[in-house]
Amino acid sequence: LMGVLATGLLSGCQDKPVEPSAQDLQRAEQARPGDARLAAIYDRSCVTCHGTRSAAPLAGFEPAWRPRLKQGMDVLLQHARDGFNGMPAKGLCTDCTDDDLRALIAFMSSSHDH
Repeated sequence: LMGVLATGLLSGCQDKPVEPSAQDLQRAEQARPGDARLAAIYDRSCVTCHGTRSAAPLAGFEPAWRPRLKQGMDVLLQHARDGFNGMPAKGLCTDCTDDDLRALIAFMSSSHDH
């Protein structure tokens, strides 16, 4: 019985999440939105968590964003606007509009290979 339970528990385990490489981290640290106003917002409100190793999904690191993107932009926007887990509401960007948040989510969730 214990063997059956152990097997059942182990089969429910998920694969270990892919960890970002040093190159992924460097890209995230250096990447900025092309729009100067959004880049300023990103610098003051997003990069501290999304540009470094933290609990937040690393900007441009697709494996971290994939499951989040599957939830849809409306859910991601709600999480960004209202806060989610350790993320404060609006990422402490009190003057961000929903359009700003959408644009920042789109930037952070896209690949920064170039």
